[in-house]
Amino acid sequence: MKEQWTAQQKLWIWGKTFLRAMGPLALYVLMPALCLSLGYVALHPEMSAQEFFTYGGNFYSALGMILTIFVLYARSKSKNRSFLEDTTLYFDRMDVKKAAMFLFFGASAALAVSALLTLLPRWGVAEGYSQASRTMFNGRDMIFTVLTTVVTAPLAEEIIFRGYMLNIFLETFDERRSIWIVSLIFALCHGQALWILYALAMGLLLAWVSVREDNILYGFFLHSGFNLPSVLIWLAGSFEGTNSLFFGSPWLIAAYGLIGLLLCILLAKRLFGI
Repeated sequence: MKEQWTAQQKLWIWGKTFLRAMGPLALYVLMPALCLSLGYVALHPEMSAQEFFTYGGNFYSALGMILTIFVLYARSKSKNRSFLEDTTLYFDRMDVKKAAMFLFFGASAALAVSALLTLLPRWGVAEGYSQASRTMFNGRDMIFTVLTTVVTAPLAEEIIFRGYMLNIFLETFDERRSIWIVSLIFALCHGQALWILYALAMGLLLAWVSVREDNILYGFFLHSGFNLPSVLIWLAGSFEGTNSLFFGSPWLIAAYGLIGLLLCILLAKRLFGI
């Protein structure tokens, strides 16, 4: 069927596919921004925008992500479709042990990559990485910072990118092309060049795992694992003297990276048979 499409038909079908796929992404981008704006105007107009973002940005961002999921759930229900099938989100098919291994694999991989980027002395990569990492945790609401980074954002992003968007693209494109399209869109949403490269590699793996396992829950645990080391490092640095104790020496950072790499290799053998 696809081989019989004319060039005009392909452009029309591809355009419709991209427009359908961008809908959930647009909602995911706009809803947290709307919650932030309403919270600022209605509840804290006396603050500057920067003060408000520092004060409650993570709370309103988490609220926006949760509302996005509810809106998408209502959308599927209004079309007499299953939200779980639309997103390939199957709790009853999840192997808890495998999910835990994906969590630890993601954390180990992130630990190894973070150590490498922190120790890179050239091109200002270390400074850029450290500065970008700090901007992720500039709020005072510690609970919602952790919740957003480890639970809410990974769940919402898996539902949006590897759930709705990937399934929509798979209706038109083959598996490999769909994985690349979704991963490129996911990467571009991260803005800075370093984060785009990091997110592209992570997105390709997340999409491949979701297709391979036919369940985005494994991608959610993998995604949470990717985010977990940055949260733990931030929490450790929040206490006086802890940061210098655990991360004051480049040899310590290198040791953490080596441990992460070894664990990553061991878990990859169990999960992927390599």
